Amino acid sequence: MILIADSGSSKTDWVLWDTKTKQSSNYKSIGLNPFFIDSTKVEETIKSLFSAQVLKAIKKVFFYGAGCGNDKSQNTIKRGIESACTEAQIEVSPDLLAAARALCGHEAGIVCLLGTGSNSCVYDGEHIVERSVSFGYAMGDEGSGNHMGRQLLKSIFTKNVPDNILEAFIQEYPQLDLPQLLNQLYHSPSPNKFLAGFSLFIKKHSYDPFIKNLIDDSFDQFCDFFIFDFVKKYDYPTYFLGSIAWNYKKELTNRLKKHQIKYAKIIQHPIEALLTYHKNNLIK
Repeated sequence: MILIADSGSSKTDWVLWDTKTKQSSNYKSIGLNPFFIDSTKVEETIKSLFSAQVLKAIKKVFFYGAGCGNDKSQNTIKRGIESACTEAQIEVSPDLLAAARALCGHEAGIVCLLGTGSNSCVYDGEHIVERSVSFGYAMGDEGSGNHMGRQLLKSIFTKNVPDNILEAFIQEYPQLDLPQLLNQLYHSPSPNKFLAGFSLFIKKHSYDPFIKNLIDDSFDQFCDFFIFDFVKKYDYPTYFLGSIAWNYKKELTNRLKKHQIKYAKIIQHPIEALLTYHKNNLIK
C-alpha cells in the first residue's frame, strides 16, 4: 500500500492506494504543520485514521506539507510517520513540490500557492529550481487567507472601514474585542488558521468597494512578491493551487489580467492529481 498526504496548516488530505487491488480511499485530518505540532501529534493523527493492520501494510509514504521546507521540519514529520508506519519508506517534501507535481506533472511551470498561506516556485518538470522567499504568516503570506484576514482586522480595530462593513463585522463576530484578538494571535496554537478564517467574511462582502479594494491589494502584493521576478526570468506558464486561488478565482484572474500574467490552471486540492502522478511514476 502507498499513503499520500497533502497537509496545510488547516487540514490534511490523505489517500491510501492499494497497489494490488488498485483501489484508493480518502481520509481527512487536522493540519500537520511542523511549526505548530510535534512528532507525537503526527503519530497520533495517523494512528487515529488507520488500523494497525493497515499501517503495517503501508510500504511507501509521500508526505507533502506546509512548513516542510527544511531538514528540521521534515524530520519532525518523518519521526512521527516512522513511529506509525514502521514498514514504510518515507519521503517528506514541501507543499510547493506537491503543487508542482499536481499542477504540472513533468512539465515546467511557475507554481503558486494561495491558501491559508502563500508561496511560489519555479519547477523544471522534475525539480524546484528556484523558490520565493517566504516570511510566513507574521511578516508575509501576501495574497493568502491569513493576509487578507490580517488586513481586515487591522482596518476593523482602527475603525478605518466604512460603517456598513464595521456593523456587519460586529454583527457576525459580537464577542471579538481587541484583548481576545491579541490572545488568539499570540497564544493560540494556529494563529495563521485563525486569521485565514476571516476570508469567509471577506468573500461574503466582496461586492463592497472597500472589501474589493482589500482583495485587489492583497493579490497585487502577491504578484509583487511571488510572481513578477519569475515571469521576467522564465518563459513558463503560471499555475495556482489552494482554497483562496479557487474561491477567489474571478478576483484573482482579474488581477492577473491587469498585470498581463497568463495562467494555465487553477485547482483547489492536489491530492487526486498527486495520486495520479505517483501511479504513473510506479508504472514507469
